[in-house]
Formats: sequence, C-alpha cells, structure tokens
Amino acid sequence: MNFVTKILLLFLVYQADALVPPKYQWKTIDFAWPGAAERQAAISNGTYVPVNNMPTGIARWKEKLFITIPRWKKGIPASLNFVYLNETQDAPLHPYPNWEEGCLATNGSTTSNRTVVSTFRVHVDRCNRLWVVDNGVTEMSKDVRQVTQPAILVFDLKTDALLKKYIFKDDVLREASVLTSIAVETVGKECAKGNSFAYITDMGSNAVLVYSMKDDDAWRVENHYFHFDPHAGVYKVGGIDFYWSDGVSSCALSQPKKDGYSDLYLHPTSSTKQFRMSTKLLRDKDTPKEDIFNGVEIIGDRGPRSQATACDIDPATNVLFYTQVCKNGLGCWNIDKPFNEENTPLILSDCNLMEFPNDVKADREGNLWILSDRQSRFLYEAMDFEQVNFRVLTSPTSTLIQGTSCEKKSIFGRLSGSLAKELKSLVIRPKRVVMEYRRK
Repeated sequence: MNFVTKILLLFLVYQADALVPPKYQWKTIDFAWPGAAERQAAISNGTYVPVNNMPTGIARWKEKLFITIPRWKKGIPASLNFVYLNETQDAPLHPYPNWEEGCLATNGSTTSNRTVVSTFRVHVDRCNRLWVVDNGVTEMSKDVRQVTQPAILVFDLKTDALLKKYIFKDDVLREASVLTSIAVETVGKECAKGNSFAYITDMGSNAVLVYSMKDDDAWRVENHYFHFDPHAGVYKVGGIDFYWSDGVSSCALSQPKKDGYSDLYLHPTSSTKQFRMSTKLLRDKDTPKEDIFNGVEIIGDRGPRSQATACDIDPATNVLFYTQVCKNGLGCWNIDKPFNEENTPLILSDCNLMEFPNDVKADREGNLWILSDRQSRFLYEAMDFEQVNFRVLTSPTSTLIQGTSCEKKSIFGRLSGSLAKELKSLVIRPKRVVMEYRRK
C-alpha cells in the first residue's frame, strides 16, 4: 500500500467517524401511534406491516426531518412523515400533516385532499414550503393500483396548510411514468408572488416535468440524455447483483446566475455521466425542441461503478453532493471547478453505515443529511430485520469537504496545499531510491 493510498484511507476513516453515531437508525420503521390498540389494529388489518416500510427520501426544516416511504408493498401507514430533531435514534415517525390526513383509509382510499399516497423524495424551499410529488399508487413492486392521479402538493410549513395541489394532466405523463425527485426555483425575492417553478424527474419514462406555480400549468421536456446508459445498468450492492434501466432520477439547482436563471444539474440513475441545462430552456413551455435537444450539456463522467440515486447542491459551498450506490458512499464536486477525476472525489464510504445511500440533502444551515436504506436487499428479499437497516447521517458540509478538491481554498489554503505536495515528494523520493538500491 503506497503513501497516497494510506492517506486516502485514513481520510475516509476520519470522515466516516465525523458522522458516527448516526442521527437516526432503525431495524424496522415504526410510527408514533395514538396508542397501543391502534397499532395492534393496524397490524391485524394489514394497514401496517413493519417489514414492508423502507424510507427513501429526507428533507430538513427547522426542528423537523421529513422522511418518505414509497408504497412499494402493502402495509405502509403513511408515505410522508417526519421526526423531531430532538428525538431518540430510533424515533417513531409522525405522519404528515397529521394522523387523520396522512394515512389512507382501511379500504385504501384517501382521507383528505392533503393525503399523500406515495412519494419518493421531497423538497423544502427558501420560502418555508414543502413540495411533494405524489405518484398516487400503491404496491409498486407487485400489483400496482392507482389510488389518485399523480400530483404536486405544496404545504406551508409554518401552518401545515395546503397552499396548492396540482393534478398532472394525461398529456405530460406516460404509462411508465415514475416521478422520483423534485427541485424548486423561486424567481425573485418575494415568495408571496408565487413565481416558482418545480422540476420533477420522471425516471420511468425519461423526462423532466416542469410546473409553473404562477400559471398553474405543467409541461413535459424530453432529451436523449435523460435515458439510461446500457453500459451502466449493472449494480452490486450488499452482495446482491441486479440490473436497472432507470432514467433521469435526480436533479439539483445552482444559485441564480446574472441572467436570473439557474443551472439544473441532473443525471439518470443508470448512468455515470453528469448533465446540465439552463432553466431558461425549461421555464418556457414553447421552447423549440431543437433548442432542448442541443441545450443539455455533458459536463463529465464520474467513472466506473459511480451510479447515483440522488444529488443536491449546498448553497453555502457551491458543492454538488451525490450518492455513490455501488461504493456505499458519497461523492462531491465543486461546480466552480472542472468536472474531472481529480475534482470528483469519494469523500465517504462505509459498507455498513452507508449500504445503499438513497438520498442526500443540504439544509439551509450548512448541514448535509444522508439516508441509507439497503434498498437492494429490501427489493430482492434479503433483508435481516435483526440488524439496523435504515440510517440517517448528518454533518456540516464544511467538515465533509475539508481537505478535498471540493473545498474552495483560500490563498493560505492553496499555499498549504503546495507545501503538502513538496512534503509528499520528499517522503516518496527516498523510498524510490531505496527500492532502486535493492534491485541492484
């Protein structure tokens, strides 16, 4: 093992230790039931099957951490939930907005206009609003049942009131549509004007759906780069080999540029490439198709076995963080730097704590939140519920990128880096001399 490899391993161990112990961890997911009788009744009638609950998405707002559970199988009490930040590691989940409206009825129907049937990931914007994209289906892994039409729900987090519910029209959806992630761009400083755009990835039918809150309208954007890469469909996670053909599944927005538009960074799950396009193209429903075709830019390739389920940009550091599923880890890239191997390091990797990292979110206080859930074991029936299976890890973003190429170094930092390179050369050079002497 050479000097550089030793330093890298020590660095990864140091970074992993910065996240230990996890903020939350569960063997199985439980809920903050009104009472023991209600919990037992839910188990008896099949509306709660503990081993069928697998979280996939997170988002932090003030003292709450939202946790989503898609309805892969039967027995999911609520898809949209939260825990309080001051609760214990195995805190039970609270359905959102409350027990009555957060859950489906015993016959599988919705109980309110505010009920979320099945969501993968959610977004908290700078206007204290929670954006949820609801697929409206149950039992996705077996006999899919459409309970409600796919929709966007926008909640006021200060009051829990439903500000807007938009039901997608059939012309923007396809039979294979699976809506996975949502990113929100608010134009201008005044939230009350409602001039916001939501960008939703349709992983199943390879598209981005754009929703204008001001116009209360949505449209579909397609590009050949939104499709999966056949060469990146092979996975091995948790000892399980599988093949996925998932299209564009995650996106994140940069800070607004001088022209008032942002860059949307996006990628298919089954791909190792990173793409970018300006929201100037997306905001206009009538953008010519040839402009869309030419408007998606390949900014680089993350390398072999670097498939990512989710990404997010930390506004404080301008760093894009992305999950590394096959490496049980997390990667990063400072978007102000070239996208290459040197500038896209693996900054976390742990086969236990981070087996199948599924979501990553940067909050507005400089913290990063990571959810790992052993999804490959869950979907392919190899989960051991005597072990901890689901974890939420958190750390300041500045801590995670310290000393890496994702850090924006000061003049002092750049001088320190140059000095480190000189010291490294001094350490390695004598070793080479000794090796040459021994060969003689």
